[in-house]
Amino acid sequence: MLVQEWLGDERLNATRLVLLTSGAVATRPQEDLPDVPGAAVWGLLRSAQSEHPGRFVLVDIDNPEESGRALAAAVASGEPQLAVRRGTLHRPRLVRRAPPRRAALAGTVLVTGGTGALGRLVARHLVTQHEVTHLVLLSRRGPQALGATELNDELTALGARVDIIACDATDRAALERALGTIPAPSAVIHTAGLVSDATAVTLTPRRLDEVLGPKVDAALHLHDLIQDPDCAFVLFSSIAGLTGNRGQGNYAAANAALDALAHRRRTLGLRGTSLAWGLWEDGMGSGLSPTELGRIKKSGFAPLTPDQGLALFDAALAGDEALLAPVRLNESALSTDVPPILADLVSAPSGTGTGESLRSRLAALPEGERDQAALDFVLATAADVLGFAGPEEVAADREFSTVGLDSLGNLELSRRLSSATGIRLPATLAFDYPTPADLASQLRQLLRENEK
Repeated sequence: MLVQEWLGDERLNATRLVLLTSGAVATRPQEDLPDVPGAAVWGLLRSAQSEHPGRFVLVDIDNPEESGRALAAAVASGEPQLAVRRGTLHRPRLVRRAPPRRAALAGTVLVTGGTGALGRLVARHLVTQHEVTHLVLLSRRGPQALGATELNDELTALGARVDIIACDATDRAALERALGTIPAPSAVIHTAGLVSDATAVTLTPRRLDEVLGPKVDAALHLHDLIQDPDCAFVLFSSIAGLTGNRGQGNYAAANAALDALAHRRRTLGLRGTSLAWGLWEDGMGSGLSPTELGRIKKSGFAPLTPDQGLALFDAALAGDEALLAPVRLNESALSTDVPPILADLVSAPSGTGTGESLRSRLAALPEGERDQAALDFVLATAADVLGFAGPEEVAADREFSTVGLDSLGNLELSRRLSSATGIRLPATLAFDYPTPADLASQLRQLLRENEK
């Protein structure tokens, strides 16, 4: 893939790649988005931007003749993502929205991924709080899914009619047959999804396809088969598609495509809402390791409890936007490393002094103390990336790989040390210099060379 070739060519380390799309992102509520695949590219590249700051720029244009002159200004602006409309530059930003009054669902409600963690939460909520009397829960295994019988009994006891149907929604013909066995739904809630994390340089077509399938292929089939303008069409997307989570390029691509599809449906006179969720404790977050959860919290987000998530779900149903982002922000974490799209939601960074922190620290010390200071800095940074209590948990002569530093952690370590030294460091840093001692020695050498 082009992104991998670009990142793998050392001759291009100091250059940026500008990717142009047309009709992949919206700048106003009713703007048509004909390029849903282009939206997926934006999601993928947002993750690549997070992993490799300064290497990629995304620009979406309307008319090449009208926007050509503004393109140079877009690239020179320093913004990583921009849309050009009639020569005017637009940058993506999330803003806070006051919750509207609650709206209720009725009739037959179809839930994809209905036997999964989020599907079960939503199904119970629809019966107990929205008084939905007919639920159709679609999943690959259907009645054979773990806990499906108990779920059916529980919802039936609450007064609902429940149909749990085995159907691979990525198979359009199978989905059409399944829909033919039920009444026309008054609402569709697409919760199905899959995570298969990989960094931009390690992402394979197979990993891309296995995430796009249940999210995007299924949503597109539902879109094609359900054209009732009165049917609510709610897509469970993820904030990853907007912020570009590191190590989740495939997941970000899938969710950005869902966001675009909701816009697309509205321009066709249909209903469509994409909810770019933050992490749910009882959703995909339940399978994450402490290190992975720690990364998410440090990125400025806190997991949603089921009650919080369902309250936001109710608020979203009452809204009239194509895209909403129900998330819990951790502003203390965001204040030091704000993704551009969240910049208007938090206070201005207080300034951490990390840009030249190691360089300045070493310059203030006698030459004989600088090696140890560099090592201490690497140990402290690595411990923080790994989620350890302190640098004493990282041995100077022990390889990073043996203490749990994976490819995503390596990217984060490289990014932080680049910021601390003011030197662009390779993404393979911890693989090229596998112990903290080796890495600290290399940083000292690079700083000396940089001073010449």
